Amino acid sequence: MTLKILLTLTLTVIILITNSYTHAQTGITVEDAIEMALENNESYLKAKNELEKAQNSVTEVKASAFPQLTTGLNLIHNWELPTIIIPEYGEITMGTVNNLMANLTITQPIYNGGRVFTAWSIARSYKKFSRHQLEMSKKQLELGVINAFWIAVMTDELSRVTGQSLELAEEGLDVVKKMEAQGTVSEFDVLMAEVRAANIRPKHIEAQAASEISLKALNNIIGLPEDEKTNLIFDMDSALYSMPDLDLDSIKTACIERRPEINMMRLQTSIMKKAVSIAKAGYRPSINFMSSLQFQAQYDANRWPNFNDWIRSSYSAITISIPIFDSWRTPAKVKQAKLDLAQAKLTEKEFEENIRLEIEQSWWNYQKARESLASQGQAVEMAKRGLDIARVRYENGVGTQLELFESEVALAMSETNRVQAFYNLVTGYAALQKALGEEDLIK
Repeated sequence: MTLKILLTLTLTVIILITNSYTHAQTGITVEDAIEMALENNESYLKAKNELEKAQNSVTEVKASAFPQLTTGLNLIHNWELPTIIIPEYGEITMGTVNNLMANLTITQPIYNGGRVFTAWSIARSYKKFSRHQLEMSKKQLELGVINAFWIAVMTDELSRVTGQSLELAEEGLDVVKKMEAQGTVSEFDVLMAEVRAANIRPKHIEAQAASEISLKALNNIIGLPEDEKTNLIFDMDSALYSMPDLDLDSIKTACIERRPEINMMRLQTSIMKKAVSIAKAGYRPSINFMSSLQFQAQYDANRWPNFNDWIRSSYSAITISIPIFDSWRTPAKVKQAKLDLAQAKLTEKEFEENIRLEIEQSWWNYQKARESLASQGQAVEMAKRGLDIARVRYENGVGTQLELFESEVALAMSETNRVQAFYNLVTGYAALQKALGEEDLIK
């Protein structure tokens, strides 16, 4: 048995190591990251457990409408037996030292003001609510993974950009030093080039730190070890995230119907309406049926009862309970339930308005990101060309060092803006897909 446990643990460790090695070597795409998060993320797993809990609650409530069968055993030991005095007979002891009673009882609710069937209906609605809640949690997790993935990509790209800027500054410093040795520039130019490189180094270190932290955050959300060096596979092709123009006014209603949040709010309103009915059940009578089979034995302390000591009896009963006065408890419950219903209706309306606004805002954010990326692509190419021209002019003694520095800054800023714009495009596309109620947030 010990050997079997040891082999199982060894195999588990090997699988984990192999998976980690595979991720490190082959890398993961954003689709892989989403799949891993759905398997490992604690918040999503909690939502799945909530759905299973709701399924069990339906069974629990449904059981209240069906017969309940119970059995019991009661033993009563009389330390002192009661006595009575009868004239001409004297004192007589009543009963025996021990009384043993066994029973088998079945109870069946016939009518209880509609509580059971209304509660059953509420449980079924809650099950649907939990299913929509799981769907909402899935969408939120997918959007969170997409954001975390592309933040890790963006910070890594920004680290590359600052590294490239530092490399250009150090190359420029070497060129200025050679030109100083030739007597074509002054010591001031060398000092400015050194200051330029020194100012970029902290920014590069900061960008590297941001890249490391972003990758750890991604690993955390998808369930990988925090310090695992995961290779991210991505395609920065903006055509993958293109959408046709939409008529927002005509599609909003259909999109709202697909959103799990609005379905959750409608189910919540329905549940609150049924809760009013349950509260009003306090005004109604309740009827229950009960039937019991009993066996009773009375015997003295110095022996155990034999077969002849047992006496069998049985009975059936219908009980009717009619509420008359409960110190205004039921009216208070009804009023609270009605207030909860009114609150649920207001929340439902507020959610619908917020979703309409979210759709429109997500659409314009996406449009802005798309236009921004298109302009930034051209800006990077122009900045590269400008830097080449400035370098040639400076090396030939025509341009100034300030002109060269400004060209390097323009290139770094253009590349930074391009990376930021692509991140805004991808995350804006995913947020728009979520707002529209689409099944897949990425292509």
